[in-house]
Amino acid sequence: MVWAFMLGLMLSAASVAQKPKLPYQQAGLTERQAAAYLLDRLAYGPRPGEIDRVVKMGLENWVEQQLQGAQPESPELTARLQKMPALALTPAELTQKYPPAPRVRNEAIQAGVISKEDKGDTDKKAYRQKIIQFGMSKGYRPGRELVNQLVGQKILRAVYGNNQLSEVMTDFWFNHFNVSLTDNQCRLQILSYERDAIRPNVLGTFRGLLGATAKHPAMLLYLDNAQSTAAMDARTSLDDKMDGLPPKAQAQAKQRAEQFKKRQKQRGVNENYARELMELHTLGVDGGYTQKDVQEVARVLTGWTVNPEVVGRKLPQLERAKKVGAVIDGGFLFRPDAHDSAAKVVLGRTFPAGGGLQEGEQVLDMLASHPSTAKFVTHKLACWFVQDTPPPALEKRLASTFQATRGDIKAVMRQLVYSPEFWSAEARRGKIKSPFELAVSSLRALDADVSPTRDLYDWITDMGEPLYSYQAPTGFPDGSSSWVNTGLLLTRMNFGLSLASKQVNGVKFDLARLNGGKEPADVNQALEVYSRLLLPERDTKSVVKLLAPKVNDPAFAQKIAEADNAKPQEPTMTDDEEGPRQRPKRKLGPVEPVAQVVGIILGSPEFQRQ
Repeated sequence: MVWAFMLGLMLSAASVAQKPKLPYQQAGLTERQAAAYLLDRLAYGPRPGEIDRVVKMGLENWVEQQLQGAQPESPELTARLQKMPALALTPAELTQKYPPAPRVRNEAIQAGVISKEDKGDTDKKAYRQKIIQFGMSKGYRPGRELVNQLVGQKILRAVYGNNQLSEVMTDFWFNHFNVSLTDNQCRLQILSYERDAIRPNVLGTFRGLLGATAKHPAMLLYLDNAQSTAAMDARTSLDDKMDGLPPKAQAQAKQRAEQFKKRQKQRGVNENYARELMELHTLGVDGGYTQKDVQEVARVLTGWTVNPEVVGRKLPQLERAKKVGAVIDGGFLFRPDAHDSAAKVVLGRTFPAGGGLQEGEQVLDMLASHPSTAKFVTHKLACWFVQDTPPPALEKRLASTFQATRGDIKAVMRQLVYSPEFWSAEARRGKIKSPFELAVSSLRALDADVSPTRDLYDWITDMGEPLYSYQAPTGFPDGSSSWVNTGLLLTRMNFGLSLASKQVNGVKFDLARLNGGKEPADVNQALEVYSRLLLPERDTKSVVKLLAPKVNDPAFAQKIAEADNAKPQEPTMTDDEEGPRQRPKRKLGPVEPVAQVVGIILGSPEFQRQ
């Protein structure tokens, strides 16, 4: 018994000893420095006191907690999100409550509120007001309200969310499977796309993510697969599918099929989604496929379309259509009578004639498990979380983990965070924050009370990242060169100064409270104090030396604001249904000396780095 007890203790001690440790000490970091670095890379930067909490919990425990992504959210965040009712609406309810502007205009014409010929040429404001008032009388809400709630919840989750890695991964995967508010076809579906397809799967499996995005109305509409139909002679005959149905039901089904074919007007196969599925979502541009493979995948995915009820349209006898093979899954609809039922060959694999929905699932399986996908996807993760040009050895290990675990995202991220490359001197401070990351990390560093406003969203847009509004399916580029040029750096500094001087609407904070209620004696002491507070666990001596001349120039903030406003302005594509908008000119009000110091730190090169 004694020996058994002793053996148990030895095995338990060995188990504890074998628990992997993050290799930050080998990289020359203290535990607190490592905690600060984790919060910069796996979260949106530390809030006051957060480094202490991570150290107390244990760095490895914090990482594992974040990988699980299952912490209850704070009452503070929950209460703020409850003020955004659109977040709880189903896709169909969103379409009903926030109908697209052309639909409201057509209904206003039918109701006699405006004439078909009237396009507001003489008085656009009055014209739009008539349409808005008509829409409100019908219970509709303006599309801008929906966009404000979509953007607002993203900001709030990033600032206040307990599951910080999940928020960062949501940003990463939305960018990977990008859809855009600038596309009027899919804009009403984007809130549910992130909520239902992206967010629940960010730390699951890649195949789960791929399937969820492939079937969501936002993606089907954005990349036109909802319109992709087989040529008439390649569609599945309904005769075999109607065996056993009464003659009357067979006649009705055939009539519906003919009506559907007429509506399609032989639009044919659309290759847009198939191409981006292979080039951007899975294999990568050099993934070993050909144009013929793109064409074959497009044929496989014919009939993958949108449940019309979700987008505000009616399809009579939809339930009866199921009896002849139609499949409805939430916002997704598979139409066998629009599917190419002939044989196909994708990446050397033959799909026999007569395949239906299942062959599309099999193609997604094949693409998700392909070695090129493992290489391409893990390369993007390494670029996002480690450095713009990741070490080849790290990329190889991540790709191997991806394949060995069948695309388990947690396993890949665990491998990444425990790798020595993640902690290397080359990786640390080697990433430049995106505009969204810069804005949110500033709010977190200031321990700000945030009510998302259009002003805050516009600042992020002006710094180069109109949220949810990147037009191309590539998503926003990831890399320092994408975010750093003279003009954008000016805007970043102007944002820091405006924020610190409390001239960004919806943001409140107390600079004195950050410093324990103490007021610095002068700007030089303020620079030393707030550099340590806003850049925790970093060597701030060089920062103080670099920024000292700027904080001692009382006119610095005004010079930056004037230079930023003087830049040539290009119209920016944003969420506005009416198209590009001109960046607003901003007048910076008076800036107190300590606020100028804090703004200069927030706009400094060191704060820009992760």
